[in-house]
Amino acid sequence: MDQTCKQKLDYDILDHIWHYSSEAIFTIGYDGSVLHANPAFQHLLGWSLDEIRGIPLPPFIADMTRIEQVAFLKRLENGENFPFEIVERKHKDGTELTILASYHVLNQDDVLAIAMYKDFTEQMNIQKQLQESEHHYRTLIENLPEAIIKIKDGKINLVNTSAIDLFRVEDQEALIGHSICDFVSAEHQDVVDNVIEKLAVKGERNGTQTVRARLARNGDHDVWVEMKFILIESTESKEIQLVLRDITQKRKYESRLEYLAYHDPLTGLKNRTVFTDIIAKSIEKAKRKNEQLSLMYIDIDHFKLVNDSLGHHFGDGLLKQFAYRLRHAVRKNDVTCRIGGDEFLVLLVDVTNREEVENIAKRILTASEKPFTINHEKVSLTVSIGISLFPHDGVIGRDLIHRADVALYDAKKERNCYKFYTK
Repeated sequence: MDQTCKQKLDYDILDHIWHYSSEAIFTIGYDGSVLHANPAFQHLLGWSLDEIRGIPLPPFIADMTRIEQVAFLKRLENGENFPFEIVERKHKDGTELTILASYHVLNQDDVLAIAMYKDFTEQMNIQKQLQESEHHYRTLIENLPEAIIKIKDGKINLVNTSAIDLFRVEDQEALIGHSICDFVSAEHQDVVDNVIEKLAVKGERNGTQTVRARLARNGDHDVWVEMKFILIESTESKEIQLVLRDITQKRKYESRLEYLAYHDPLTGLKNRTVFTDIIAKSIEKAKRKNEQLSLMYIDIDHFKLVNDSLGHHFGDGLLKQFAYRLRHAVRKNDVTCRIGGDEFLVLLVDVTNREEVENIAKRILTASEKPFTINHEKVSLTVSIGISLFPHDGVIGRDLIHRADVALYDAKKERNCYKFYTK
């Protein structure tokens, strides 16, 4: 099949899905308005596209304020998909509908995401009726991909196959009769206990709580789950249904983004944005405890010559090795930062006296003098250091940085030395 025929077939398939799907399919703009909708959309909700076009908060949304919608749109804009959401929607005639919704990000032209709605009202009504029947309830949850656990009187009394797989146990007997806290890491057991107490004992008003926790799973200590606790009350008892979703990869991605937001990607040192905030907080602490601080401004001597003669790849390797030596030349609680290029900042906290600062400066100079080896090539370098002191040379971060920079200017006249700021 040639490419043209394949493209036409793909188009025909998508066109058929769009027009004949029983599920409402529509696209969402960045302001939340509906841009396109298939025929099933009007059949499900009653509104035609022309009636709601351009409305940022469409009238069929019943469980969300404009502020909440804007926050939801922002999460979509940041690339977060929502493959399985139970939402409340309103038909044009006023009928309330329970909808199984999915949202997938597109971020193309004026289209933020594509959404699919399936009428889940009847299924939800059936689920409520089946709560009195343990056999039917078990049948329902056994076919769900999410890990489902039911807790009564603080003990697990029902699990589905997905839960057995998530906890990596042989069968349900390894879970039933135990507390859920037996399978949660010690650092999160109090949080989980607190949620269960609020729901089952105190009867928390909204009946639903969601927490993140790490599992205590044999041989694997870095598995994170999102735990949604749902209070199910009947005339005879209170039970908690727990829905668990593995978010290990999502959390690693979030941690990586957070790391990149606060660190220099080349050297791993703090970046200037977070370093400025650290200085401000350290100054406030030093004021309260009557402590001293010191700020070092460091520049690698003749780095441009090295970079131009040996190449940027060599220069990057040199910066990484220098950053490593810098971290190990200062004390454990001191903070290192790369501003950019070959310029670095060091915040020395809880300084006792000027001599202590001089000793650290000498260690940095000594650490820098040892030849660097990159790709089997050796190069020797020196650094110049400008130093300011708190509170003697300033009581705000930008003044300390500026005055350390002034001192650095003096040090660069001699090179391979440190200079304190003098007025």
